[in-house]
Amino acid sequence: MTTSAGDKKREQSKNGLVVTKITQFIARMNIAPLPRNYELIYEILSGHNPAMGRDILALGNAPQQHEIDIIGQRHNLPGFSKIEAEEMANEAFETLNQISARLEAGVQRTETFIASLAEENHQEPPATERLARLMGDIHEEQTSLRHFIAMGLMKIREVEKRRAELQASSVRDALTALPNRAAFLEKLADLFAGDQAASATSLMLLNIDRFREINGKYGASAGNKALRRFAALFRKTIKKDDFVARIGGNEFAFLFANVSQNTAEAIAERLRQSVEALRFVTSEGEGEHLTVSIGVAAVDGTATPAEFFSHAELALLSARCGTRNCVVGYSRDLAQHSRSSYLAQLGC
Repeated sequence: MTTSAGDKKREQSKNGLVVTKITQFIARMNIAPLPRNYELIYEILSGHNPAMGRDILALGNAPQQHEIDIIGQRHNLPGFSKIEAEEMANEAFETLNQISARLEAGVQRTETFIASLAEENHQEPPATERLARLMGDIHEEQTSLRHFIAMGLMKIREVEKRRAELQASSVRDALTALPNRAAFLEKLADLFAGDQAASATSLMLLNIDRFREINGKYGASAGNKALRRFAALFRKTIKKDDFVARIGGNEFAFLFANVSQNTAEAIAERLRQSVEALRFVTSEGEGEHLTVSIGVAAVDGTATPAEFFSHAELALLSARCGTRNCVVGYSRDLAQHSRSSYLAQLGC
């Protein structure tokens, strides 16, 4: 798929408008213009995380950076999740510094003792009591130092374990155990991070149709059970080099490596049929057949992660605005409609 000069110019203009809106929001809220804050505000203004938007607005004007950091960490944004890990690494480094300082002090005291023995040896033999006392002091210091080192190493191991757990949890969805939105955004960014442009990758966005009605009818526990079953099905659908993540309440994203858009659309259609054939049993013993709407786009012809995602999102919104329970591939015709126009049709 190729992109005309006019399409690229319009996309650049759209991206510039997004940056302008983010800058204006940051200035209006008196938020520090840090890269991680831009990431947070983008997620809010794009409408991908309404809960985070409410959390930020609740802080009022000119919030403290540590308050913003807490919200960013709570919602697992990559730029914020790294902060706590860095703090833990600094804590471990400080523990090592303290151990080093205690060892150095112990060595100096030992050297002082040896020097005093040498000086007394030139005068007269040291008294047995004094020697025993000095040796006792050294033994006590060594015992204390050994305990301090053992406790320090234990603390470092705990910090490293916690850091690993934090890193794992920051990119994993707690309900389905699939990678979460933060992991997806990182994976998407990696496609465009190298010297060579991303190619031969397709993105599929899947939305469970009328999922709110299921939650309202049977309760959140039934909805959660359905999401876990969806996750199990999706894991079986992807191959080793593919990727699937839960990026919203009832929305999932798939990345297929070395797969064209046409092939990805065929995969999506088979998945749609598999979902339609499932029967979800509720606590009342009733059965529900859920359906999904799917949008598909290829990375070819896109220049940024945001552009790639927007193509798949437009395809998904088109599917949801139509009959639902269908697969729609991105095309230039879809690009004639804006994201906001599709959302208006959906009543969002």
